[in-house]
Amino acid sequence: MTLFAVEDIQARDDETEALTGTALRKQVTLAVDTLSKAVGEESGALWDRVFKLVNVPRLSDADDDDLREVLRELGVCEQEGRRGYRARLRRVTRVDRPGGIGRLPRPRWVKAAGVAGRCGLCGDCYEAGEMIGRVAFAEEIPYTPMGWLCWHCLVQRRQRPRRRDVLLRIFHALFAGDGFGLNGHECRVLLAWLSEEPALSKSKPWAADPLENTLVRLRSGAADANPAIWFSAQTAHTIVAVLQEAPASPLLTLQDGETLEALVQHLAEWETNPSGVRRAQYGTGWRYRQRVLQLTSNPTVLSERGGPFHLFHCRVNPSGQLVETD
Repeated sequence: MTLFAVEDIQARDDETEALTGTALRKQVTLAVDTLSKAVGEESGALWDRVFKLVNVPRLSDADDDDLREVLRELGVCEQEGRRGYRARLRRVTRVDRPGGIGRLPRPRWVKAAGVAGRCGLCGDCYEAGEMIGRVAFAEEIPYTPMGWLCWHCLVQRRQRPRRRDVLLRIFHALFAGDGFGLNGHECRVLLAWLSEEPALSKSKPWAADPLENTLVRLRSGAADANPAIWFSAQTAHTIVAVLQEAPASPLLTLQDGETLEALVQHLAEWETNPSGVRRAQYGTGWRYRQRVLQLTSNPTVLSERGGPFHLFHCRVNPSGQLVETD
């Protein structure tokens, strides 16, 4: 590909980011028609390739995040011509995922990133060429779709959880309803975090709502590789308040600290309603919390991505044993 071709694609990408909704769909339709003429393939057959790539039955089932990436792919296909468009529009179907309690559902669409971006869940940056993906979205209200996810959040976040992965589970669970659930791997991470500094057990939040029983349950969940251990919203608030008291630690990354700070802020805003959201209009549940998040005067790494997101819980049978995820 020539330098001029690369510059042309980059210019198109700047325009693509600004498109939404109907305008974006029209642009995708135009791009398919243009590529159809360029490669000599009937437009209906080319649309079939696009739908198989995105893994949706029709254009209306693809959201803006899907369509922007489709537009990028079609632009590259147009530059490459007949020699490469078939391979480029072929969906990756094999995705190696952990088994057991760390297994996440099969992604809907996996590909190499066309441009650099940020993960729609954790906010980490990914570079062009790194593998990213979209999760299948079949959840109902109150959940909203996540954007493109980095490989860790797409495949590994429940098998190799980081501290901020646990915080994200707490945030989105409280955003959507009451309480939160962790698997055994996540229990181990939270247990280590709450146990690494002895002074935390003497902090005011701990004294007001002791966490000794919570530590026992976390320890048991980690030791037994439990698929799901559930904790109340009150326990979640206490855990967050206690973690806020923790002194600086080399185990706490900058991203962990930013996520914790944002979580503390938004939990407080949901309690105090600083923007004066009308409860008569939005109620007291997830719609209220969503509106408070939208109106925050101090946007954070959490408010910028919105939600609530469904972060998946292991399924268990009536006897509590894991049901393997497809």
